Amino acid sequence: MARIRRSRMEQFTGGGASPPPAISEAGQTQGHGRMNAVVRNGMHGAMIILLALVLAGCLASDSGFDETTTGGGGGGLPALPDEPAAGPGLQITSADVINGHPVVEFTLLDGRGVPITNLSAASFTFAKLAPRSRYGQGYDWVNYITRERPVADSGWMPAVSENNPTGAPMFGNAIQGNIENNGTLENLGNGEYRYTYNLNVNQASRTITGDNVGQLWRCVEDASHGSHEFSDRPQAEAELGEAVRCTWADGTTLPRGVRIEGSGDTLTYTVEYNEDWTHRVGMQLGGGLVANAWYDFIPATGDRPTHGVDATRDMISLDSCNTCHDGTLRKHGGNRVEPQYCVTCHNPGSVDPVSGRSIDFKQMVHKIHRGQSLPSVRAGVPYFIRNNDFSKLRFPQAVHDNGNIGHVGNYASHGVLPNGDPIPRQASFGVDNCVKCHIGQETRDELVLIAGSEDVLARQKLARVTPDGDNWWGPTRTVEACSACHDNVFWYNFSDADVALPGGVHPDETLPARLAERFGASTAGPRGDWRSGHRFGFNPDTGLWGSGDNTSATIAGAIGSNLFVSGQACGGCHNQSPAGDAANIGLRGIEQNGNNRVRVTRAHLSFTRAGIRQDQLRIELEPATLDPAAESVTFRLRVRDDAKSVYLRHDVDATFSLGFVMGWREEGFADFTHSSDINNNWPGRTTDFGCNADCWTSGAGNNIAISGPSGSGYYTVTLDVSSIIDTMPENGTGSIAVQHQVVPKDALGTVESVWDDSRTPVVNALHRVTTFGIGNTVPTPRRQVVDVEETCRSCHIRFAKHGGNRRNNPELCVHCHNPNNTDISNQFGMPRRGLEGQFDGKFEESKDFKRMIHHIHRAKMGADGIQLRALVFGGPAPQGDEDGQWDNAHHFPGSIANCNTCHVNDSYKLPLAPGVIGSTHRSFDWETGNFTNAGTVAFGADNGLDNLEQHQKFSPIASVCTSCHTNPDWFENHIRPRGGSMSAGIDNLDPGGENCLTCHGPGGDADISQVHDIRPR
Repeated sequence: MARIRRSRMEQFTGGGASPPPAISEAGQTQGHGRMNAVVRNGMHGAMIILLALVLAGCLASDSGFDETTTGGGGGGLPALPDEPAAGPGLQITSADVINGHPVVEFTLLDGRGVPITNLSAASFTFAKLAPRSRYGQGYDWVNYITRERPVADSGWMPAVSENNPTGAPMFGNAIQGNIENNGTLENLGNGEYRYTYNLNVNQASRTITGDNVGQLWRCVEDASHGSHEFSDRPQAEAELGEAVRCTWADGTTLPRGVRIEGSGDTLTYTVEYNEDWTHRVGMQLGGGLVANAWYDFIPATGDRPTHGVDATRDMISLDSCNTCHDGTLRKHGGNRVEPQYCVTCHNPGSVDPVSGRSIDFKQMVHKIHRGQSLPSVRAGVPYFIRNNDFSKLRFPQAVHDNGNIGHVGNYASHGVLPNGDPIPRQASFGVDNCVKCHIGQETRDELVLIAGSEDVLARQKLARVTPDGDNWWGPTRTVEACSACHDNVFWYNFSDADVALPGGVHPDETLPARLAERFGASTAGPRGDWRSGHRFGFNPDTGLWGSGDNTSATIAGAIGSNLFVSGQACGGCHNQSPAGDAANIGLRGIEQNGNNRVRVTRAHLSFTRAGIRQDQLRIELEPATLDPAAESVTFRLRVRDDAKSVYLRHDVDATFSLGFVMGWREEGFADFTHSSDINNNWPGRTTDFGCNADCWTSGAGNNIAISGPSGSGYYTVTLDVSSIIDTMPENGTGSIAVQHQVVPKDALGTVESVWDDSRTPVVNALHRVTTFGIGNTVPTPRRQVVDVEETCRSCHIRFAKHGGNRRNNPELCVHCHNPNNTDISNQFGMPRRGLEGQFDGKFEESKDFKRMIHHIHRAKMGADGIQLRALVFGGPAPQGDEDGQWDNAHHFPGSIANCNTCHVNDSYKLPLAPGVIGSTHRSFDWETGNFTNAGTVAFGADNGLDNLEQHQKFSPIASVCTSCHTNPDWFENHIRPRGGSMSAGIDNLDPGGENCLTCHGPGGDADISQVHDIRPR
């Protein structure tokens, strides 16, 4: 039976402490003499707490991680010296260029402010902020210090394809920005140092030779800047004249003052010194110290550049990155952490020879974040840098079901799949929410106006304001930035001096056609690759490619005039300041007529604007009451619109289609113990009460009745529980969670689908939960483990799973994703082994939230993957499948070992809450099961899947620990000998008597707070 009768389970004990790391941020001081410019370094020096997974004193060198990949969260970083050097405070105090050699002075303090006097190693970069050579506005960094990057002629795994079986690189060599440490480092005493560069800025040139290097670059002179439609042509001509313009093969344009010369497979790359331009000193420490600093100055005057007057490019704060990355952005050996330092090498001057692509920061980071949804990736061309393949990463802002979406108006699908079909438009994963990563004061001020207060806007977890944070929509945006995500259309057109290469390839960007050929993507586009022209692409209404009058039926018809080459700027359609139209901030934001829908700020603020509107809606629930005689549960509900200070009324100022799920926790248990609804007989399932808009209008639906609203805005909801009341426990806490939608009728109309304009998820209030008592129990809320607004939203601003009906609150999710639920409930009884379990070899997998979420987040980070039904979340394939399904990378972006990233109230610590139930791993005996009705709903009843007493479970602590520490040997050799079990049951949650707290409790040799990377959020 589903009902459980048993005594209260034993409680578990344990615990731990979590001392915060030492973090210091340098202030600003004055230098002296010529080198007295005000410091502009914005340094973050952080004590690195390594992920220590060796369980000292318990089982030496036994981590339990699958050894096929390396661990995350800081593994492999250099160790810090002893305490005096912890938390280095690094500050550049002055910079100059003397006789061609940059000279920099800096101070170095430990975490207590005491001078570090024994620094033995540091490395430096030196870059200029040069005007762009293709556009009339904007600047890019370029490093004077370079290196050649020769690579092996085979063995690059992401480059392997049917047409490139050896994994040969695209080019045998390339130019990249670099550091130097071969100058003179002087110890001036008292923690002060001076470094004189070996670099001579008047001799910043490098010659390289390698296979295909002659195809890596192109330079053009003779009025080469007046033909590109992305900028204002007259201004471009006036500003740039006939200065040389050089491009790499992927179309990346080098800024002014950079030239390439050469012949055959040899090139010479030269960076000219311009003392009137903004320059940046960047540095990193050596000797195990982890800190970066930077300092901007104008060599001709020694002055600090002024925003809005001089050239500056201060777009991104590391604080913004760390809302997701949690201090783990420590690359190239762990010493490079600050974006302001990264861009001194990751700029248009650097190329990856393996893929042939620029590693310019604005291109590389946009592409990495878009990952699997890049049109080029969907067209069949992976995105990788050297041996790092980013093609299956997914930006985590929006967690929702996959799916293609329809086009909007005549802005049809662009780009070509290998089979000749257009690349479908895809629902946004939030990667178009530009203000998550960079935002300026103007945009933030407008969003505060829209939100009504700083507090409401703060809930969106947006980027930290930077002086140039609005460059993403302003006139200084570039083709390189926009095309980094929108790579399904070609952007450059032909000038009078350009001659198309065979296949229509533009000489400034030959790489796309080569990538298409190498990876088997379509070469049918007008440029010999997968891209079509803007704006008319493929029109699904006519089935034709090409021009606006739809007279062409060929892909090649989508060319030419569609790029607006006749002197018009892209900004004519796409540029607009953030609109402060607070009255119309609902789903559709600004009006949809004319070009409004394609304004940059319309398209890239929709996500945040909808999030703000959503947070202005508040579902309020009163406690529910169970009436056993009437076999019903009744409660009251209303929806507050804080933006308009009203309670919403269905069919008047909102459309309600709210439904409900019901479950319960038997007294003595901390987790849900309902086993199934009466119709499905699947383990752990809730009872759902649906009520669409018609139901809310009529006040009656299937097992549901609604009346109201009252004068105070409350609706009374009555649920008929006659079909399930016999399965309820004698005593316990019942729980009702809201699901589905309530959508306000804002000034611009109602919603026709789940997606606003086929892109932004529907505005919907945060789902809430209420409780009711069963028997003699005084109802209590379920324990809180995470907080959707405080923790989850750091990465996931929006959840919309199961058709978009379950949104934004784990308190709803855990009703179904409870310890008794497995993915057999969605397989209709078919065994996963040999059908869909070929990836993990299991019959069924737990869908318990505490196990599933850890496993999904841990996947691809040193553990094996997890398969739920047909969905695979990264990790090595234990079954050795060749189709690569396990490589579906859902890579946690921060430190997976920092439990505080997700948990609140120290809920990660031992002891667990009394009565926590272990996760089911077998819901019935597969050896003796009844498979007569396999594939039908009857299978559940045939095998008694709702009978929790036959479930085989993990013991409670083992349920969680083995979701990250997945190595079976570790379970057998470490967990089982210490009481962990896979033979627990609902009537005996801990048959082995888990004694984990001996080592992992407070003060233990492997206290959880010490062996995990526990730090404040």
